Amino acid sequence: MYRRVKHIFPFTGLFRCGECGSMITAQWATGKCGGKYRYYRCTKKKGLCSQKYLREESLAEQIKERLQSISLCEAYTDYMLQKIEVLQREENNASHNVLKNLSHDIKTSDERLDRLVESYLDGDIPKNIYLKKKDSIMRSTLALKEKKKDFSKQGKYWVEPLREWVLDTKQANFLSSSTDFKEISSFIKKVGTNPRVSDKTACFSVPSPFGFVAESKALFPLASSRAPAARSLSRDEVSFCDPTGNRTPISRMKT
Repeated sequence: MYRRVKHIFPFTGLFRCGECGSMITAQWATGKCGGKYRYYRCTKKKGLCSQKYLREESLAEQIKERLQSISLCEAYTDYMLQKIEVLQREENNASHNVLKNLSHDIKTSDERLDRLVESYLDGDIPKNIYLKKKDSIMRSTLALKEKKKDFSKQGKYWVEPLREWVLDTKQANFLSSSTDFKEISSFIKKVGTNPRVSDKTACFSVPSPFGFVAESKALFPLASSRAPAARSLSRDEVSFCDPTGNRTPISRMKT
């Protein structure tokens, strides 16, 4: 006896059928002995499909194995996060003098423009020369301001994405031992592409550098170590670059 569920299960709407491309939906099933279990199957909305159902626990285990393949243990992620902080401080110190010089050049350019305006008002230079020099100084000032603005953001262009990726590999390690299927599903939506189920096998693609981790796992001595079930991300790690709460909610973390 089977009946359709009226609420959405964790992995509903996440995977597509590898055979016909239809969405995978969830249902309850009642066994011969009266026990109930949840399974996922193709909706067959795009036509006939020979794919059979897949038990939720089997689907979840396959997903967690995939997460483990793209994860790094805390020994690596904590070290990498510390190195990122060091690199960011070094870059901030190196860029301080550059920004200081740019600010000085902008101030000097503004002072030149002020002197030019005063000379024009005093009648020391004709209008055509004034307008030409004014345009040149204003263009120079604008270029300096744009350069300062771009330089100020340079660190964020690589530091924040790098830190976010390290935190994602850390969360993947945590989720590979988690029973929170909803959170696992949200994480796959964030980092995975083309999630599909075919022949009772679930898979999803990941962009580089996650793919590099999966391909190089054998080279990492500690890479096979899973994070303890009670561990998760710290408060700072959860809040960093992610106000939407896609990472481990603070309410579920031990402090």
